[in-house]
Amino acid sequence: MAENIALVPSLEKWDAARTGARVDELLVLVGLEPAQYRSRRPRELSGGQRQRVGVARALAADPPILLMDEPFGALDPVTRAELQHEFGALARRLGKTIVFVTHDLREALLLASRIILLEKGRIVADATPQEFPNVDHLEVRAFTASLTPLPGGHA
Repeated sequence: MAENIALVPSLEKWDAARTGARVDELLVLVGLEPAQYRSRRPRELSGGQRQRVGVARALAADPPILLMDEPFGALDPVTRAELQHEFGALARRLGKTIVFVTHDLREALLLASRIILLEKGRIVADATPQEFPNVDHLEVRAFTASLTPLPGGHA
């Protein structure tokens, strides 16, 4: 796993000591104990742990902007909710610009400071999570309708 996280620093030709320190720092940051996880192989990790490694790898060279495309889409609902809350706290601590692509409006409302909705490649809404449900646009109304519980109380 350390090799995975160290990929970008190695491409940037960081020395081994700097790279190793950064890998350990990032493992701690994403909630994985370095001594326990540094030498594990991907097949030895849960889906949530693999997602954490992906976040650590994305942060390895300390980029000013992160692009995350559906990072929690393949996770079970319990792990997904856990990582969403952890990611929100991590994003606030890092203070970085993060472009987070999702089709899950609940996720966007939970994690975003701004929600941009695209339709056919064009911006049709740009609002805060508080403002978004009130935007008067057909596509916004379709997304916000997805938040309404189904008959019988199921969401």
